[in-house]
Amino acid sequence: MSYLLYCVFRSLAQPEAEAGVGWGVDAQPILVVERSGLGAAVSELREPDSLPDVAGVLAYENVVSSFFRRRTVIPMRYGCAVRDRTELAAVLDRRRQQCQALLHRLEGLAEMGIQVPAELFPAGPFTAEPSEARAAARLAAVPQMPSSSQSGASYLSAKKVYYRSADRNVERQNELAQAVCRPLAGLFVDRKVELPCPGTSLLSLHFLVPRASVEVFREASRHALQDVSAKLHISGPWAPYNFAAFSDGGAA
Repeated sequence: MSYLLYCVFRSLAQPEAEAGVGWGVDAQPILVVERSGLGAAVSELREPDSLPDVAGVLAYENVVSSFFRRRTVIPMRYGCAVRDRTELAAVLDRRRQQCQALLHRLEGLAEMGIQVPAELFPAGPFTAEPSEARAAARLAAVPQMPSSSQSGASYLSAKKVYYRSADRNVERQNELAQAVCRPLAGLFVDRKVELPCPGTSLLSLHFLVPRASVEVFREASRHALQDVSAKLHISGPWAPYNFAAFSDGGAA
């Protein structure tokens, strides 16, 4: 029987009190499996290879959030599964020290998020100056395999201008991220910046914040960024998905 893994935490004093009290993906009961001083929230997985739907993702998030409200957890990404309890036990044995270290690091912390819309960028994401836009247009028109030295030179020139424009936009986005983070210094213990990909319009910033200071962080964000606060989206507290990485760089 395959199992869907939701989160990992320290062993519970009374694991039987947690087992079966909630429902996960596909309305399957949540079970708590203990091993090596760790606990894992799982549910039976009916179709291991099925693609998630919105209802499934929301059910998954609700389970993780339920455990997170009561303890420190390492949240798993949706779709993390094991073939059976034997494999789950082996995973917990193998990762025991790393999980304990990560749980210690995440103790008492939650994730907060700030999303910055495109109109707040000094220049729109991946927008080029007029001359650069024309060069980029020429780039799109140049064949991938130039048939002459002249077309090849044009292609390389347009390509250089295109990437120089993209680099400048990344610099602008990093400057904006710094401008958002600067007034919040001292209110978070770690942060991550997620730059928008081409075609997207949001710069996402993730903060690791003491749970006891969540409301202070939220109010400080609104106050420090009051000129644009109506355009920002401040979310959380969440389980620390974006900070659930082991010391060897592997994601949970």
